[in-house]
Amino acid sequence: MDENNRLPKYTYKHFWEIDPSKLDVSQYSHYVIVRLLEYGDIPELRWLFSRFSKNQIIEILKSSRSFSRHRAASWANYFDIPQSEIRCLKKLYQNQLDAIWPY
Repeated sequence: MDENNRLPKYTYKHFWEIDPSKLDVSQYSHYVIVRLLEYGDIPELRWLFSRFSKNQIIEILKSSRSFSRHRAASWANYFDIPQSEIRCLKKLYQNQLDAIWPY
């Protein structure tokens, strides 16, 4: 695998359920972007923004259901995106979550 398709070692802590040294970043870009937007610190986010285009990150932010409400709202604010365009912040999706886990 090409070095450009590997995660930097300092990001490994956010990929606890896999062997991050074997992750192909190009093949699993959605997974990488979601995970680092949700859990990343400044160094990880700097790498993320240097590796992926702003448009690609925004599209994943808008379409993914994997973000916490807090992080999704924060990123929507950062990118100046109306919360109504963020899938996991839509009322219908939030109501489904409450029905599954009502606590």
